[in-house]
Amino acid sequence: MKNSMSASVIVGLGAALALSVAQAGGHESAKPAAMDHSGHDMGGMNHSTERDEQGRRLFGMAHNVTPELADELRAKVPLFEKYSLAEINLSMRMMGGNYAWYLSDDDMKGKQGVLLLLHGFRDGDPLFKQEVEMYSEVFPTAMAPGMAMAMSDHIQLAIDDLEAAGVEQIAVIPMLSTATNTMMRQWEYIFGMRDEATYGSVEQVKTKAKILMGHPPGDDPLVAEMLIDHALEISENPADEVVIIAAHGPTFEEDNRIVLGELENLAKVMREDSDFADVMGITLQDDAQPEIRDANVAKLRKMVSDAIADDKSVLVVTNLIGTRSVQSKLRKDLKGLDYKFNKKGLAEHPNFVEEWMGEMIRELFEDA
Repeated sequence: MKNSMSASVIVGLGAALALSVAQAGGHESAKPAAMDHSGHDMGGMNHSTERDEQGRRLFGMAHNVTPELADELRAKVPLFEKYSLAEINLSMRMMGGNYAWYLSDDDMKGKQGVLLLLHGFRDGDPLFKQEVEMYSEVFPTAMAPGMAMAMSDHIQLAIDDLEAAGVEQIAVIPMLSTATNTMMRQWEYIFGMRDEATYGSVEQVKTKAKILMGHPPGDDPLVAEMLIDHALEISENPADEVVIIAAHGPTFEEDNRIVLGELENLAKVMREDSDFADVMGITLQDDAQPEIRDANVAKLRKMVSDAIADDKSVLVVTNLIGTRSVQSKLRKDLKGLDYKFNKKGLAEHPNFVEEWMGEMIRELFEDA
């Protein structure tokens, strides 16, 4: 356990940090109470909301997609258009579960709290929990991993835990590479900020706390600096190297054009702040229909081949928060070509947690 916050984090949190500590007014020795969720839709699941040995709720519980929900997912998710109910359920299992994890100590109380929304790092979740201890030791903090395609109960449980710790303002930190995608819009629907779900029409959360919704890093110049560092980790001679930012990419073409613009903004900063011969971005659109992804892979292979033909070495980095889902695919996509890939996601760069996340929390509380 970390016992103190680093100097950079203290500066980053600024007034919000001082305000939260003052409002906490001491600690009480009560674990956040398990809330009654008898009125919430559990997506067809039949299980309790008791905590496991690590304090997680709903952890390991499988989705149970109903035929009605499957029809809705087929209509909204192009990849599921021709999937059977069994195939959709299998896809949900492969994505990983949705669960709630209250991260602060039992006696942490305060009027301001933090909720981390993320796809999840699977086996890396406990390591990420350690990385964000600098916040969970100051604010009541919870995280709700999962795509929320077929349920929202993990998010409701995380909010209930924060409210049980006395929280009246919740800074919601959406850990995605960009706001321009269906997952971000699904979260916004769950918080009542949109009228229509992009995945399943799951139950919207209920809370008396004020929700302060943050935004993903997108084309923040800080992301460009992190990507430069990741490229330099695998670099030998920047002047003879081309860097390619390989992004997951959104499903729909209108969104894709926006994200490509964000990638070009990142590439521009990287070109200005480094000695690399060139920097380019590309989206793979992993969740789009196969023919769309195949076309993007062909573009990526041509980018690599053209650089090699120009006597340049190729370095591939990604702006994904975590890279588990892209590593094996990229190896297959670029098979037979000569390149280097840094498999680190943004969350593995110290500036992601200490600077980007700290600044987002500070801004949300200051502007509340």
